[in-house]
Amino acid sequence: MPAYGHQFMPTYPKLQPSYVEGVLRARMEIFNSREDIEYYEFSVHDKNWARIPFATSERILYVPYLKRTYVDIFIKQEDKDKAVYICSMSKILAGVHQSTVVSSKICSKLK
Repeated sequence: MPAYGHQFMPTYPKLQPSYVEGVLRARMEIFNSREDIEYYEFSVHDKNWARIPFATSERILYVPYLKRTYVDIFIKQEDKDKAVYICSMSKILAGVHQSTVVSSKICSKLK
């Protein structure tokens, strides 16, 4: 049985200054190659996989099948040395009860 996942790029994003003082931004691209999934959730983690606070326009983003979109992840300057991973995880709708649907999580490592 084939396994399907989405694409989350770049693999090694670099934090850039944002338009807000004291806040850094990583611009991420997500491509939905899964017909069965349309929503993706984002998170930021440290080296031990503990969650790091961050901001974005939408924590859960709608991305239609075969579409790509960009999401900006904002991290406080004071957390830049703690943040190691930016992750996207596919979200399965509550009404979908197929036993073959599997959630996928893809993480990019900050430079």
